[in-house]
Amino acid sequence: MSLSADTTLALPAAAPFDFSQSVSFLDGFSPCADGRICRDAELVTGGFAPEPFVAHLSPDGPDAVRAHVDWLRAAGDGSAVAAHLDNFLSLSDDLTPMYEAAQADEAFASVVGDLFGYHHVGFPTPFEAACWAALSQQTSIRVATELRDALVRAVGRVAVVDGTAVSLFPTPAMVRARPDEIRDAIGNERKTKSLLAAAEAFLEHDLANLTTDDLLTQLADVWGFGSWSAEFIALRGFGRMSILPSEESRLCTAVGDVYGIENATMNDVRRCADPYGDCRGYWAHYIRVWDFLGDESVSDD
Repeated sequence: MSLSADTTLALPAAAPFDFSQSVSFLDGFSPCADGRICRDAELVTGGFAPEPFVAHLSPDGPDAVRAHVDWLRAAGDGSAVAAHLDNFLSLSDDLTPMYEAAQADEAFASVVGDLFGYHHVGFPTPFEAACWAALSQQTSIRVATELRDALVRAVGRVAVVDGTAVSLFPTPAMVRARPDEIRDAIGNERKTKSLLAAAEAFLEHDLANLTTDDLLTQLADVWGFGSWSAEFIALRGFGRMSILPSEESRLCTAVGDVYGIENATMNDVRRCADPYGDCRGYWAHYIRVWDFLGDESVSDD
């Protein structure tokens, strides 16, 4: 696939920021990693902004990222790509309030020490998070990943970089415009209906500018979604890190491991999260990432 032009972007990140922490997490988290390239100190990702692009990301000194953007068609708007990448890697997130609260929390301070400079790695776009919520309901990660890849092939785009496929996830307009291709690719009427309803919601409402409470309400009203899907999309897609998941068994287990609580419940989770205020979603995400990376290191031994 020929590339028509290129753009180089210098992307500042709120300190502290450690690009290697982002790549380490992304490398093993298949819902966000598949269709992207993670190697050493480089990340290759793609998308529509709205022109199709592939971006090669690398650290650019402390607290900054350099992105070399290849346009797959006409050259597009570099600022739109910058916003896309900022959302993906949460470059603008200020970790200071959470880190300050952790100084009085010995158990969580050790988690911060292990993940220092890690910014929330979400889905590249909120719409991709919504589609993952639709595709992964009552479905294994492996099968959901296969469905996501089928969706990209059907209505998105795939670029090949150094022999490796890089997925460009479709926009809401692209999904809404091709319902028959979606049905054929997914082969599941319920999931197809949910995908199309999500696309409609993203096109009809300015979701990004809603308050968090209104966003949760709007997302929960999408056909096939509910409170869990709404929380997931708001957290992992829109980066609303004030949200503490209301029910998540793995979070309970991980909190129990960090704080030494046997058979931890969601009441224990809420109690431990309380000092973190509007950072409680970030606190929970750090604990889940710490648990995830710990499992990865054990499985590699």
